[in-house]
Amino acid sequence: MTRRHGAGLAIAALFAAFPALAQTQNSSQGLQVSQPAAAPPPPPALVAPPDEHLFGDLGGLRSTLDNNGVAFDLSALTEFAGNVSGGVKQGSTFANQLGLNVDIDWGLMAGLAGLTTHAIFVNRSGASDSHLFGDNFLPVQEIFGSGGDVALHLVSIYTEQSLFGGEFDVAMGRMNVENDFASSPLYCNFMNNMLCGDPKALPGGDIGHSAYPDAVWAMRVRVRPIPAFYMTSGVYEVNQALYSDAFRTGFEFGTNHDSGVYLPTEAGYEPKFGADSLPGHYVIGFGYDTSIYQSFPIMVSATAATGTSRAGNTQFWALADQMLVRQGPDDADGIIALAGFIRNDPYNSTYFEQYFAGLVNRGFWTTRPDDAISLLFDYNSVSGVLARTQEEEGGFGLPFSNGSTGVQSHEIIFEINYNIHVYRSLIFQPDFQYVFRPNAQANIPNAAVFGFRARVSF
Repeated sequence: MTRRHGAGLAIAALFAAFPALAQTQNSSQGLQVSQPAAAPPPPPALVAPPDEHLFGDLGGLRSTLDNNGVAFDLSALTEFAGNVSGGVKQGSTFANQLGLNVDIDWGLMAGLAGLTTHAIFVNRSGASDSHLFGDNFLPVQEIFGSGGDVALHLVSIYTEQSLFGGEFDVAMGRMNVENDFASSPLYCNFMNNMLCGDPKALPGGDIGHSAYPDAVWAMRVRVRPIPAFYMTSGVYEVNQALYSDAFRTGFEFGTNHDSGVYLPTEAGYEPKFGADSLPGHYVIGFGYDTSIYQSFPIMVSATAATGTSRAGNTQFWALADQMLVRQGPDDADGIIALAGFIRNDPYNSTYFEQYFAGLVNRGFWTTRPDDAISLLFDYNSVSGVLARTQEEEGGFGLPFSNGSTGVQSHEIIFEINYNIHVYRSLIFQPDFQYVFRPNAQANIPNAAVFGFRARVSF
């Protein structure tokens, strides 16, 4: 492909990312695009290597800043989705994001070894195809939502200190739980919000498990006593208004809506097997929200219901990925299997359990080593306590809780896509998703969704 053609496609992607229909819904949905040391590395099949930028070194400006401790990345991302059958109606939408990451290495800038600061900003626009065809449970476009319908939304800003060669690392400031817990660079190979940037049952099941692009006051500590093992724990503010208009810009730092703290802990084992050094990642984690929540009500008549307040909300996750066959020098070059299980407190969370399994195959085509094929199966169940409430509401002729139009039980997603490295930093990804039981309801027809992603880094 010629430079002219590559630049033309990149400019088209950029224009697609500007607002056409502003997002007004605030939610925990989002794509993790940060690249600081405290966060997982960027998705290998979606985001080009850090040294790939459409306009290169900008005449030496980028390398000069890098050498003085300042790194930045400006990117445009758009996601198109259209359901050709099923749902309550057919239609298509775009969801868009402009992102700016700025990282400062104070070791290079001021001789403060291991000290870094990180800031991320986004602008979001567009609409949700899932909402169009009646699904508010697992959005097919992961960048829709949040962003607050503002020109500039602060995602996070925090300071990190690494000591003893990375064996001890502490970060504090405005962060989200998703940045360091239950996250993987593989998850954003997929466009559905069921997995990118972490399993949907976690931020969807507990507001305490805050997610990109919204942050809270937090502190996180990670220790790595040996290279293949780490433990991470943290304390995160639980802000009950985080996804409301009261915090739409991300620059609102007040704590008057706080209800408690979220306490996550995660342990990870990261071995490399065999002569080909096949990398694996095996993670278990637990989160506890100290807030007091009202459990789902029990209907006793058409006009009366009983409910109880419950202190504490629990979450558990077990995640794994393992390279099966190596097809290149990078730890993302190969056939990689991934799977996971998440469980929430059924009395407080709409999302009860999530199971997923998938494959990412990158490097199978030697002349196009950055191309990848990805496929994923996901099962999400709704809290049985909520389903019982909905059954009782239906029996009394009342509207269903959770904004549904029927009793909710579970939803299944199948996704397959092909990631095309079109040009320097320019990625195009055709995508197909089949949605069984949209909104976890039997009364909404299964939906077939075709779409694509386009991303460029400047």
